[in-house]
Amino acid sequence: MLAGGESRRYGRDKAAEVVGGASLLARAAGTLAEVLPHVVVVSSSIPAGPEWVYVPDLRPGKGPLAAIEAALVHAADLGLEGAFVLACDLPLVDAATVQTVIAALGADVLAVGPERASPPGVEPLCAAYRLGCLSHVRRALDREELAVHRLFTAVRGVTVPVRAELLLNVNRPVDREEAESVLRHRKR
Repeated sequence: MLAGGESRRYGRDKAAEVVGGASLLARAAGTLAEVLPHVVVVSSSIPAGPEWVYVPDLRPGKGPLAAIEAALVHAADLGLEGAFVLACDLPLVDAATVQTVIAALGADVLAVGPERASPPGVEPLCAAYRLGCLSHVRRALDREELAVHRLFTAVRGVTVPVRAELLLNVNRPVDREEAESVLRHRKR
């Protein structure tokens, strides 16, 4: 799980913001824990009293691509085939979505994208990355090409369509309020 962003648009650390009764960090970790045996938080800062395993960015300040590198290196250290990456600011992604991506994994990268989007979209921070991507990630970082979308294109990533609602990204307080509203309506 990625939780190391600077939250510039949000104005404060959004990982601690509460949506649906849990922090964004706890929601994402809980979602992943429903499906995966290892939940790791990749972050440039480690909060006090961590409940999960924390892995630092190997290249602080280089954004989500550096976090993906750290996740893949950690996965390799554990003898895993890859890593499922979920940004903590995607609070509507559920365990069923994670299972769908994992079940469909055949490419080196498989990410979700909104159904019926034109042009087709991709959310590379809700995606499964095989270890084979690590060399591509490292080369991109070495060249200072930090856009994860470019990596997705370079490795010919595949997109699994999901409801666009699931991909609400909490970048501003108004987005948090929208996510809260969606979750309230789901409970009805």
